Amino acid sequence: MAESNTKKRDIVLFLGAGFSHDAGLPAMSEFGHASQQDYDGLSKPRQPREAAPMLIEAADVFMRFQQFCKASPTLRDSDVENLETVFCIAEAMQESGIENVSLNGQVYSSMVLINEIQVWLWKVYQQCPLLNKERRNETNPETYRRFFNVLKEANAGCNLTVITTNYDLIYEYLSWKNGIEFLYPLDNAKSLNAGNDCKPYFWVSGHESIGKTIICKLHGSVNYFYDSSEDNKDFLFVSNDLFLKEPICGITFKDKRPAIFAVNAICNIHKKYGRGFMPATIPPTYAKLTQQSWLRTIWHEALDALSKAKKIIFIGYSMPDSDGFMQALMHSALAIRASRPNFVPPQVFVIDKSQKTHQRYQRLFHEIYKPLLPSPFSEATKSVIPEILNKNNC
Repeated sequence: MAESNTKKRDIVLFLGAGFSHDAGLPAMSEFGHASQQDYDGLSKPRQPREAAPMLIEAADVFMRFQQFCKASPTLRDSDVENLETVFCIAEAMQESGIENVSLNGQVYSSMVLINEIQVWLWKVYQQCPLLNKERRNETNPETYRRFFNVLKEANAGCNLTVITTNYDLIYEYLSWKNGIEFLYPLDNAKSLNAGNDCKPYFWVSGHESIGKTIICKLHGSVNYFYDSSEDNKDFLFVSNDLFLKEPICGITFKDKRPAIFAVNAICNIHKKYGRGFMPATIPPTYAKLTQQSWLRTIWHEALDALSKAKKIIFIGYSMPDSDGFMQALMHSALAIRASRPNFVPPQVFVIDKSQKTHQRYQRLFHEIYKPLLPSPFSEATKSVIPEILNKNNC
């Protein structure tokens, strides 16, 4: 992305799973328990779900691999409920050259195993419980109403970069609903339509980014796809269309919403583009960072934003001690920043309810960390976040 488009941006929101928790989506550590609910729901009679057999098979493989991992004496039962742990073990086996894995007597190639985990991950995180009447009791829509009102009142959207480890589309959907334009910094990505009667609801390309929020998804996204049937899997396709009129494999909606929110969207994608299209979601080991240019582009944009921001606000990301790669990203950004003339460090704010999380940030950022009382995201939207943002304008 051109320097002229990014040099005026001075706010970075760094979002972790805690940001989407009030929307009814699980953290990675809760994935195993939470996904059981989605697995049970696939068998309930309701609108036609062509995707159900594919998704049930993916869930079965994921759960069998969980049992496989439990056999290790180094893992506790709670460890294998964590998507990050299971996904990373599968990738470690693949990267180490393990060609086949036997799960309860059925043999899967390591590539198929990764694909099935990606499909089940897609099922859990492609949904938006805020739109689901059956799950609204799990959500807190008022939190997001306040948050996006703060962004609009502070006019923050136009000089904002969002960096997120989340796969879901909660931020994108609510940004669109609140009239805040955004884009992904993906100059070479191609649009993919999950629906039939289609209309774009955001911009894939990084061109003409002035006045729009840039969203960097460090682990990929449920609306990112690649063609696994091709030798070159580096090319990225992005679903960015709205459902309008035509049903998606039998499922209809009364209101406009991203077509990818339909559980049958993945079937529609396969019908239109081929069975080889798989969700481009990346295990948080970053082993593939050097292999996929689209992912390197995203990380480059994130590093650039962190090296220039006046304020960096972490929401719902615990910065675990085990995540040395993410800490290295922060060190790199600040080292680049310090090498420039008239170096001024950023202010770092952390929105999290855990005192231990705040202590980790304080050890990492030292004097540029700005102490706040531990509080959940829902409470911080009432006063803390508005106070941090109220002096920022385009």
